[in-house]
Amino acid sequence: MHSKPSRRPFSLALRLTFFISLSTILAFIAFTWFMLHSVENHFAEQDVSDLQQISTTLNRILQSPVDPDDKKISKIKESIASYRNVALLLLNPRGEVLFSSAQGAALRPAVNSADFSEHSRARDVFLWTVEDPAGPMDTGSEMKMETYRIIASS
Repeated sequence: MHSKPSRRPFSLALRLTFFISLSTILAFIAFTWFMLHSVENHFAEQDVSDLQQISTTLNRILQSPVDPDDKKISKIKESIASYRNVALLLLNPRGEVLFSSAQGAALRPAVNSADFSEHSRARDVFLWTVEDPAGPMDTGSEMKMETYRIIASS
């Protein structure tokens, strides 16, 4: 009978180094995921707070019976000037544009979406995703997706 010689196990130092390195890598991955998730949630909460503040301000401006329309528009422009990346589209009940910020026209498809009126009644913040096929893409058939947080009010 011919028996195979038994293989020596890896040294204790090598095994300890491997498991400590593996544990450290897994800890860094978990920490990175946690930090990215926390930062994403922080900015989402900040966006919701800003949108609610803007909505309250706009409702107060628009419901003011003393100010003429041109003064209301001036106040609206002043109030949204302090916020970054805010698009504003004000429509009358017939869907005609009363006021639009520079990026406000991009919100028109959101207004025409099926669930917009439901969100408008609830006055809640919702996510709206747009596929942007414009522009040449390096990767070929991929489409750029953009997600907006929108607060609708009537």
